[in-house]
Amino acid sequence: MTGDGTAPRWRGQAGFFEIWFVVVFDHAGRRAWWLRYSTFAPRVGAARATLWAAAFEAGQPARWGKRFVSTAELHMAAADLQDGVVTGRVETSDGPLAWHLRLRGGDGIIRGPGWLHRLPTPTRVAHLRAEALVEGSIQTGRQPPTVVAGTAAMKHLWGTRRVEELFWIHCPRLGDDGAFEATSVRPRRAHGLRVSPVWLATGGREHRFWGVPGILRNVVEPDGPGRLRVRATSPTIRVEGVAACDPRTLAGYVYRDPSGFDVHVAQSDVATCEVVVRRRAHRFAAWSEPRRLVGAVAAVEFHHPEPLPGVRYVAWESTTPGSA
Repeated sequence: MTGDGTAPRWRGQAGFFEIWFVVVFDHAGRRAWWLRYSTFAPRVGAARATLWAAAFEAGQPARWGKRFVSTAELHMAAADLQDGVVTGRVETSDGPLAWHLRLRGGDGIIRGPGWLHRLPTPTRVAHLRAEALVEGSIQTGRQPPTVVAGTAAMKHLWGTRRVEELFWIHCPRLGDDGAFEATSVRPRRAHGLRVSPVWLATGGREHRFWGVPGILRNVVEPDGPGRLRVRATSPTIRVEGVAACDPRTLAGYVYRDPSGFDVHVAQSDVATCEVVVRRRAHRFAAWSEPRRLVGAVAAVEFHHPEPLPGVRYVAWESTTPGSA
């Protein structure tokens, strides 16, 4: 979904946040970038806008930072996103991180049940693009700009209250012809249901694991440092997956809710992903032998109130990472 899906929802009201983010995977090497545009209006106090960015390379520590900007500047950048133009610049401890990219295709996607978007949830999401073609240039640090040719995903989130727990995997190239995405969300950490839509494309077909009660039974959960494990089953197909990153590649940020509480978000976009698929003809048949699908690059995100051990985070009022 593009067009109206990209348009800002914030109209100046207090107690509101809004996010657009793009994940870029460069398939020439195991490199990736995470680019985020946000507005934040606390219940009490002045609103502010921020550009966030992180650069990832397999086997290397992430480089990341953010920059406070005017809401007018941010909304100009958000307007460009409608046309697939992604631009911005932040400073990191290793120098500037600047990007100018163009996305093509990958719209009209469905990554969750329609009924979920009709619920009166405090956080809403529009899946704008996935497995989109991307090209352009990114400058990381003091090195010459990198010519990027790869794939990208883009999402738009907005609402009045942040979720307290979220885990996410996105693998744009799984096996020879597939892709994979899995999310688990729990709005309140202490109580409430987890909702975990899982999506798999392979062999020219999409498999959507988000019927009821399956969306409540699917598993997307941490399984050690930098690892997320997935399990989902329908009557005729079962998937078990693991996405894992080198913990050194995690970039951390502190997000704030309009009411004042903080959550810690750590992301790496140079994880690997492995999914095992089993099939059967009907619900009473035996499962087939497993088929193993591997993705060389994937995004993983860990989003919860506590910081992950060993991960450096950019504090809410800071622009470069420190110790948590």
